[in-house]
Amino acid sequence: MVPLAFLALWMPVNSDTLMPDFDLIYLLTNIAGLTFCMMTPVYLAILTLYHPKVNIATLRVTSLAGTIIGLYNMLLNFLINPSVLWWNGVLHIPLLIISVYGLILSFQKD
Repeated sequence: MVPLAFLALWMPVNSDTLMPDFDLIYLLTNIAGLTFCMMTPVYLAILTLYHPKVNIATLRVTSLAGTIIGLYNMLLNFLINPSVLWWNGVLHIPLLIISVYGLILSFQKD
């Protein structure tokens, strides 16, 4: 989960072209901290690392919202407008994967 969360936090995208740009300065200058899609994987990764000592309702609700938004973004970025938004879709993969994992983890009996 940590590498995926790091990718979401880094958000290596050139804001002018919406294409990949792996400059390390984006760790400090991107807009990831202002977006639900990029910060939710970070929060959920932390919650899953501390599971089962977390509030299960928080994990479940946040994971459900992340899964719904992640599925919507996969549809938009890869099926509706892939010529422009494919890299944005790649950056939303951590949201979908970590959210689904958190949702499954929240329903497991400990």
